[in-house]
Amino acid sequence: MFNMKHMKIAIFVLTVSILGTSALIVNSGNMAYAQGNNTQGNVTTTIDADGLIKSLKARHPVLAQLVTNEDKDLVVKFKDLDTKEALKTALALNMLHLLQQYREIDEPQ
Repeated sequence: MFNMKHMKIAIFVLTVSILGTSALIVNSGNMAYAQGNNTQGNVTTTIDADGLIKSLKARHPVLAQLVTNEDKDLVVKFKDLDTKEALKTALALNMLHLLQQYREIDEPQ
């Protein structure tokens, strides 16, 4: 009884590992060609960070009131909002930070 239980577990683990390995082998070929045939040359895209920052601040007035990146009474401002709006504003704040970092990296030296 005890030996049969271990045997079933071993067979299950072996089956899962074989299926997982075969899935990785089959999908690795598809992942290698995921970019397709790039015949257009060197195409670069830029993001208008300033426009997106202005748009975020226009949609979320709490973010427009922030003077610096770290506002100490931000939690107090979030408490005044309802839950859904506070979550949207928190996500917009994260996006704002990322856009500011992108803008700093993208600036010419």
